[in-house]
Amino acid sequence: SPMSAYGVLKTSTRAFSRLGRINSPHRVRFHRRNAMPTVGAIVAGTGETVRLLDILSTCVDAAQKGCEEIRAVQARRASSGQLASTMKDIDDPRSALTEADLNAQKAVVDRIRATWPNLRIVGEEDEDETNEVDVSDPELQLRRDLCDVSSSPSLAGWSEPVEVLTVFVDPVDGTREFVEERLDAVQCLVGVACRGRAVAGAIGLPFPGGTLSEPTSVVWGIAAPGATSGVTGIVGEAPKRPRLSPETKGGVVCITGDSNNASLTAAKRAVDAAGNAMIGGAGNKILAVAEGRAEVALMHFGTSLWDTCAPEAVLRAAGGKVTDLFGAPLVHDPSRPGGLINDLGVLATGHDIASIDAKGRDHAAMAAAMRSDEGLREALLKRFTGEASNTPGANEAQATDIARSLEGAPLEASWVGERIAETLCGGQNDFTLKGYAAPETSAIRGLMSDACRLELVWDGEGSASGMPSTVFYKKVNLGDLEYARTKSVTQPMKIARDVKSAGVEAAFLACEPVASALAAAGVKVPRCFNADLRPREDDPIESSFALLLEDFAPHQGWRSERLLSRSQARAALTALARLHATFMPAAAAARTDGKPNEDVLLAGATAAIWPSGAYWQPDMQPASQMTELAQIWRDIHLPNFEKAFAAELPKDVEYASLGDRLQKVAVSVGGESHPFGLDAPSGGESEGWAARWRTVIHGDAKSANIFLRENPDEKDGWEVGLIDFQWMGFGLGAVDAAHVLCASCDPEALGYDETGKIVDERAGSALLDHYYSELITALTTNGAAASVEEAAATWTREEVQNQYEAAVLDMCRVVFGYQWVRVKASPETLAANFDSMNRNSYNKSLPNAMWLVRECDALLKKRANAQTSRSHRSSTH
Repeated sequence: SPMSAYGVLKTSTRAFSRLGRINSPHRVRFHRRNAMPTVGAIVAGTGETVRLLDILSTCVDAAQKGCEEIRAVQARRASSGQLASTMKDIDDPRSALTEADLNAQKAVVDRIRATWPNLRIVGEEDEDETNEVDVSDPELQLRRDLCDVSSSPSLAGWSEPVEVLTVFVDPVDGTREFVEERLDAVQCLVGVACRGRAVAGAIGLPFPGGTLSEPTSVVWGIAAPGATSGVTGIVGEAPKRPRLSPETKGGVVCITGDSNNASLTAAKRAVDAAGNAMIGGAGNKILAVAEGRAEVALMHFGTSLWDTCAPEAVLRAAGGKVTDLFGAPLVHDPSRPGGLINDLGVLATGHDIASIDAKGRDHAAMAAAMRSDEGLREALLKRFTGEASNTPGANEAQATDIARSLEGAPLEASWVGERIAETLCGGQNDFTLKGYAAPETSAIRGLMSDACRLELVWDGEGSASGMPSTVFYKKVNLGDLEYARTKSVTQPMKIARDVKSAGVEAAFLACEPVASALAAAGVKVPRCFNADLRPREDDPIESSFALLLEDFAPHQGWRSERLLSRSQARAALTALARLHATFMPAAAAARTDGKPNEDVLLAGATAAIWPSGAYWQPDMQPASQMTELAQIWRDIHLPNFEKAFAAELPKDVEYASLGDRLQKVAVSVGGESHPFGLDAPSGGESEGWAARWRTVIHGDAKSANIFLRENPDEKDGWEVGLIDFQWMGFGLGAVDAAHVLCASCDPEALGYDETGKIVDERAGSALLDHYYSELITALTTNGAAASVEEAAATWTREEVQNQYEAAVLDMCRVVFGYQWVRVKASPETLAANFDSMNRNSYNKSLPNAMWLVRECDALLKKRANAQTSRSHRSSTH
């Protein structure tokens, strides 16, 4: 056979299958790179649990074995001058297949299969399906003692069910480089993914110095899902390799391959590095970033999951980050939509990039620059998003990392259109969504969820028929969020609560009887076009949810406010009063001729929401909040606020003792404010004073969850739309009303003037009067009472006042015992948070914080005086 360049022997596929050290027949197929086989099927439900450290160690050992095979082939080439090779894709020089690939894969895969028979393995090269591995062969067993993670007890003890793990094997990463004898770029990659996330990896270096003279070394790393760092190590000697682009004296160095792809060129422009370098091999590029030889690596659009799994794990363990070009996580799951190819590119950055980049940009900022590049979006995303060039936000940066399915694939315009049309028009419709934009300016990147607005372009018929021009997409993928991962360790009770809350919102919005009843009552909530709910009660952090919702869009006049004015607060309280009146037992009885237990509406709500609503209720918070208030107030809040207290509060406010006094009543006001059981019925649901007040409450009626639209036909000039129903459940309506006053009103609505002084002592009481009046009116309208007078006699203003006062004190418990501690509250931090839309008033406004302290002191004194009076009356009798 004729010789090619680099001394490569060209041979037929059939002849090639007999080369090397493969004893059994081995099929080699010509196929596209995204049609790779799975080597070893996953065994579901085996019950086997494995330590990740053991898996990693065996991957390191397997990578060593693979490197030995690669070196053996190179040694034979050095001796004979020949290397057998073929091409998997005749047009792609990167698709070369050599005997080193096949020999190394067999060495790696056979040993992993023998050591872990139930482990799913995905290899780059086709595996002989008839090849049986003798699991009892001691020669095939791999070592489990090669990696030391004693510095991290959590990683040392980390175990997972074997069925959630996948090992990705690239036996020779950099085959083209191997063929061309650029041996320093050649690697053997063995990576471990846990539920689609790269968590452990071994990077075998068969030629650390570029020749056969240096022995093999293996770089390894392990990092928990969502963690920003982990533990790295090396078996063998660490290679001494220089920094790339040495002529660059300062700033970021970006490395790529030699591809002239226009999109990759655009990505390089977005990085705007001080220096650039070209090196081969996907793993080689990412390892260079992990070693600090460069700060950024960009990969072309043909790399596969076996190219990135091991290197990503090593880089993450070293404190770096890997995503696609637009900032979305790489999903290392062979069943993911789109197959095994990283077709949206790869962006890898080092741990210290922000300190080196001339503009101070971190990984997120680099990805944001990619999302701002119109050419990149056009080339890579238009096949998903369709044509939306004439939407208002089409030409700005896009939230393309958020507009993804739970599997990580970009949302397809056809799917979005089908979900909307089916909800609004039923199964038979001819409306087609041509495309969507997801402008970054409307994106919300939260601690526990992400969301964005989708601007829609329908075909002519759809536009003319009034199909919505925008929708809102909300995604909760807790396992990808660092904050959620941390919370799952430090506050496992709260993360389980957060998981259920996401399901509550989706179930509530998807409940048709509830949606219809609220619309009839004049309470606006978004329609749910699609709900993808994947709760994991056995492992809450792995739960995920996605909602496609009707949008309260700005172009329709809707907006949210930093805090609510007096008229806006009144409008919000009206909406809440109508919500509460709809679900009270008397209203259910009126709907069912006196048989509330047969009420479809109440049954639908019961199945969807919390048995006891509001995120701050005692059963959803640590018990320590009830017992540590005094100490927290004394040790933290008094020092932080003492000057402000002295300057801003009236002289009769006894702020120094407030923590002690609040702690004494914390348990009792918690029980009064939330009388219904969360995990089991309390008895108050059907009997006692609270039963006739029991209703559905929003549970988080802060200003960010209240949308407003000016409407002169409404009593206070505003329409109200409510969003975010994660904490919706049964409770007392006055709890929602108290939350509006405590957390959502601007200072003017509470009686302050522009100088921060109280000028209207009754402002808060007037708002509560308004809520009560609207509640009584709504109860009369829905038939719960024959007249306003009858309703007022049945549900009295005094009772609402008592419920409100207990709710305010209970709110103070969670604010002072938890929220102020979490945000490190002080006059300075409140001022820094002034412009925040999502924070509650007492976390961003000093007058509001002072109002809450003032109200707390007054209510504690009133409560103490009432107790003294009761004690006095008791003693006189």
